[in-house]
Amino acid sequence: MTEADVLRTHIDLFNGALKSRDWDQLAAIYSEDYMLVRPDGSVLNKREVLKDLRDQGLVFHSIELEHQNVRIYGTVAVLTGESRTVTSRHGKESQAHVRLVAVYAQEGDAIRLIHFQSTALS
Repeated sequence: MTEADVLRTHIDLFNGALKSRDWDQLAAIYSEDYMLVRPDGSVLNKREVLKDLRDQGLVFHSIELEHQNVRIYGTVAVLTGESRTVTSRHGKESQAHVRLVAVYAQEGDAIRLIHFQSTALS
């Protein structure tokens, strides 16, 4: 696993799947024990995240990653950075600016997202 592999997985595959609403691609990227910690502190597992995305109508219009840094520790990578998103849910648009931590792990031939946490920035 290289920095380029992690950035490609995060930007092209993960963010791409969010923007295109490709639930199968997201399911393949998320590790079975994936955990999402939202800015409000709520925690969702893989099944809950996919259900929320499918059922609650969240649409990602744009996702921009800035100031990214990838650190690799054997088969684990920690990606930190800032993200600016434009989303809508049930037709109501919102914008967010967050600092994120995404933890990726090599699982067989695939790089899987095992943890994602974000903190809102002003």
